[in-house]
Amino acid sequence: MNWTQVVQPNYIYLLPEIIVVVTTLLVMVLDLYVQEKRLLVWATLAGIVLAMGAVWYGATDPAISKALAAGKPLEFFGGMLVADNFSFFLRAVLLGSVALVTLLSIDYVEKFLRGMFLEFYEVLLVATIGMMMMVSSRDLITIYVGLELASISSYVLAGLLRHDPKSNEAALKYFLNGALASAVLLFGLSIIFGISGTTYLPDIASRLGQFAQHAAEFPGRISMIVTGMLFLAGGFAFKIAAVPMHLWAPDAYEGAPTPVTGFFSVGPKGAAFGAILRVFVVGMGVAPFAQRWSLVWAVLATASMFLGNLTALMQSNVKRMMAYSSIAQAGYVLVGVVAAGSLHPAGAGTSAVLYYIMAYALTNLGIFAILTHLDQEGGWLTVSDFNGLSQRNPAYAWALMIFFISLIGIPPTVGFMGKFFLFRSAVDAGYVWLAVVMAINSVISVGYYYGVVKAMFLEKSDRAPLPVSGPIIGTVVISFIGVIVMGTVLASQATGITQAAAALLMK
Repeated sequence: MNWTQVVQPNYIYLLPEIIVVVTTLLVMVLDLYVQEKRLLVWATLAGIVLAMGAVWYGATDPAISKALAAGKPLEFFGGMLVADNFSFFLRAVLLGSVALVTLLSIDYVEKFLRGMFLEFYEVLLVATIGMMMMVSSRDLITIYVGLELASISSYVLAGLLRHDPKSNEAALKYFLNGALASAVLLFGLSIIFGISGTTYLPDIASRLGQFAQHAAEFPGRISMIVTGMLFLAGGFAFKIAAVPMHLWAPDAYEGAPTPVTGFFSVGPKGAAFGAILRVFVVGMGVAPFAQRWSLVWAVLATASMFLGNLTALMQSNVKRMMAYSSIAQAGYVLVGVVAAGSLHPAGAGTSAVLYYIMAYALTNLGIFAILTHLDQEGGWLTVSDFNGLSQRNPAYAWALMIFFISLIGIPPTVGFMGKFFLFRSAVDAGYVWLAVVMAINSVISVGYYYGVVKAMFLEKSDRAPLPVSGPIIGTVVISFIGVIVMGTVLASQATGITQAAAALLMK
C-alpha cells in the first residue's frame, strides 16, 4: 500500500510549508552547534529545494490530482486552504525566488552582516511561510495573517545593517508605512465581513451577487461594499508598491541590504499579487463590482507606470532606479489584474499575471545578483560605477544587458512573452487604451536601462577586473537560462501551466 493512501491529502498539500517550518527550526538548532556558519546557508537552501519538490509531489498526489482533473480542487481546514493549480504554481515560483536569494546572499551576509547567518536566513524562511499562506488561502483572515507574517519579517530584513543609517531609515519607513497600510487593509476587510457576514471568498462572491440582484433593496450596502473594496485596494497597493502607496519603496530599496532588496522586488510583491487575484477575482469578481474595482486598478496601473518610469530616468543610484522600475513593473502586472476583472471567464488576465510574476522573478533576481556582487566588492551602485564593466567582467555586462532587455519586453526573452500576454489580455478585455499606455511606458523605460548599458559598453574604467563569485555567477547563470528558455523553448509549456492555474482559480 502506498503511504499516500494512509496520509490525509491535507498533510500532503501542506508538506512544503511543513518542510520550511522544520528547516527554520533546524537552522536555529544548527547555529548552536556548528562552527562553520555557512552550513546554515546550505541547510536553508536544501530545505527550500526539498519544499519545491514537495510542491510537485503534492500536485501529483492521486487524491489531489483527481480533484483537480474534475475541476473541483480540495479544500482543507474549513476552506481556509485550497489545493488548486494556482497555489501550486505560485508556491513553486516563490520558493524558487527564495532559493535564488539564498544563493546570491552568501558572501554578502558574511562580509556586511558580520556573519549574521542565523538572523538573515531564519527571518527569510519565516517570510516564506507567510507568502505561501497568502497564495494558498481562500479566506480573508488566513490571507491577512500570511501577509502580516511576511510583512513583519520584511521590516526586520530591511534593518539588518544595524550601523548603517540608510538601513535604519529604510526599516523605519517601511515599518511605519506598512503599519498604516495594514490598518487600511484590515479596515476594508472588516467592512466586507460586516456586509457579507463571512470571510470565505466564494461565499462573499455569492452574497455580493445577491446584493447586486436586489440593488434597490440594499442601496446602503452597495456603497459600503465599494468603500470596502477601495480600502482593500489601498492596502494591497502598498504591498506591491503601486502609486499612490509607493513612497516607501525608493528609500527601502536603497537602504536595505542588496540581497534583501532583490527579495523585496519579487517575493512579497509576487505573493501580494496572488492575494489580490484571490480577493478581487474570486471574492469580488461579480457584476457590477468587478467593473468598478477594475477601473480603480486601471487608474493605479496607469499612474504607477508613468510615475515609475519617468522618475527612474532621473536616478543615478541603480538600486533606487530599480525601485522606481519595480513601481512601473507593478503597473504592468496590474494591467493583467484589470483584464481578469473584465473578462468572462477571467482566465486570460489571471494567466498573464501568473506568467509575468514568474518572468519578473527570473529577470530581477539576475540583476540583483550582479548588484549584490558590485556592492560587496566596493559599494559600486551608481550608474558611473558601471563604466567599463564589459572589460572588467564581460559575463556580468552581457547578462545584465539581457536582463534589461527582458524588463523592457524585447524578444527572445521571457519578459517579452510576459508583456505580450498582458497586452493581449488588456485588448481582449476592451482596455485598448491601457494596452497603449503599457506600450508607451515600455518605450520610456529604454531610457534608464540604456544609461547603464551605455556605461558598461561605451565608457572606460581604470578599475581592476572584477573577480567572479561562485554563488553570484551561479545565480546569474540560472536566471539567464530561465530568461531565455522560458521565453523561447519552454514558453508554450509555461503558458499551459499558467492557463491551467488560472482556469481553476474560480472553481
